[in-house]
Amino acid sequence: MKVLLFGGFLGSGKTSLILDLAKFLVARANTDLTNSQSPSLVIIENEVGERGIDDKILKANGLQVRELFSGCICCTLTTELTVTLNELKETFNPQWVIVEATGMAYPHRIAETIHTYGKGIEELKILIVADAERWEELTEIVPGLVEGQLTKADVVFINKIDCLEPETLEKVKICIHNLNPTAQIFCVSGLQGLDPETWNKAVLGNE
Repeated sequence: MKVLLFGGFLGSGKTSLILDLAKFLVARANTDLTNSQSPSLVIIENEVGERGIDDKILKANGLQVRELFSGCICCTLTTELTVTLNELKETFNPQWVIVEATGMAYPHRIAETIHTYGKGIEELKILIVADAERWEELTEIVPGLVEGQLTKADVVFINKIDCLEPETLEKVKICIHNLNPTAQIFCVSGLQGLDPETWNKAVLGNE
């Protein structure tokens, strides 16, 4: 079971990218002749407070969603998340689990707990969605949160590039690279979707 942990500030476009990735992973599993009867993908979606709309978007596209509400994965629900992952492994053993953390979470802290208490996890990647359109605003208002999310990411998607001029996008890319020189960085437009080659590189590590 491989876990993909998505983070990024509120409104950065996580759900659009998760939906696109989910379609990619399901299509890939359907073409894999060695695929077992286990579900290829489960999505765990977290919202603070009342029920959100993101899970409705995902379910409307035929994807299996497990919700964790009335708390934040980064604090009160970290234990519940780990229990959920262990239950999924034991009961369904999916090939992939996508976890969408709330926009206020620090995904690397969640990852530490999963690494410590999770069972049967082959791989865990942290994927952060950076809001290119609001980059300057967010780095002024919540610099600690933005930097904290980015510095431990394995993959960074600079999203909403269709809203920026090329020179502005390049500045954002340089800033993110300076914060995390080892992360894979992809400049994308979640609304337009990503091509399979990009998902192959970002998630599967294929060149």
